[in-house]
Order: sequence, then C-alpha cells, then structure tokens
Amino acid sequence: MISVCLLIGFGIQYFTGFNWLTATLLVMIAVLVNGLIIFNDELDKGGFDYKEGVTDTPEAKTEQSKANKIQVVIIVLLIIGAVWSYI
Repeated sequence: MISVCLLIGFGIQYFTGFNWLTATLLVMIAVLVNGLIIFNDELDKGGFDYKEGVTDTPEAKTEQSKANKIQVVIIVLLIIGAVWSYI
C-alpha cells in the first residue's frame, strides 16, 4: 500500500508540483477512510462478512469497535502528518 501511495504521490508532484509527501499522505488517508467505511458496512446485517451468531455477538462488536478506534487514530496521525508536511 505504501509503495502504491508513494507512486501516486510522486505522480501528483510531477504533474501538479504539489509536495509529494503531502500528496502521498492524502492518498493514504483516502484509502484508509475507504477501508474503514467498507469494513463497517460489510459487518452490518446483510453485508458480505456478516454471519449470524458470529459477527453480531457482543465480543465481536467490542473487537470491531477496537479496530475502528485503532484505524481512526492512524488516520488522525496521517492527517497531522499531512498538515505538518504542507506547512
């Protein structure tokens, strides 16, 4: 994922002159936000990964909440890095 985001970031810099690090971090943020949305959508009732009695238990919901918090923290850190690299 990092190498693909770097290639896209370098491509954005080449064509627009925008800072490659900021562009790379913004691409990574977009990919992670998309993954967070899909992760939660697929675990909901009717989703591809939903299994009655497995993914709807309180333990599974707790683990899903922990995974969401970890991913949100990573996204926030990347946003801080993107803002810092732009300054």
